[in-house]
Amino acid sequence: MENKLKVVAPFRDKLDSEKEYSVGDFYEHENADRVAFLVERGFLEEKSKQPPHGEGKSEGEKDQKTDDPPDELKELGSGWYELPNGEKVQGKDKAMEALAAIEGGE
Repeated sequence: MENKLKVVAPFRDKLDSEKEYSVGDFYEHENADRVAFLVERGFLEEKSKQPPHGEGKSEGEKDQKTDDPPDELKELGSGWYELPNGEKVQGKDKAMEALAAIEGGE
């Protein structure tokens, strides 16, 4: 059985003709002890930290939070938002509607 883990720190594999691995590459080896050694040294990500196949987020989704208001809205606290025109609105939904109206020229 082969072990395949994601590389989290660059390294050169002395057991495989000095092959170099970069962050994001995958490392495969039949020897579980070799893989465990590289995990302990911090070169490979532990299996428990890897998302199940097909369940990871795409690059664009990683940094986006769906709950955050757009950059045009300034969150003032206690549910109040300031629009780009300086108007203050209470409630995220109302602020989003008002922003859409401003941007749509209504």
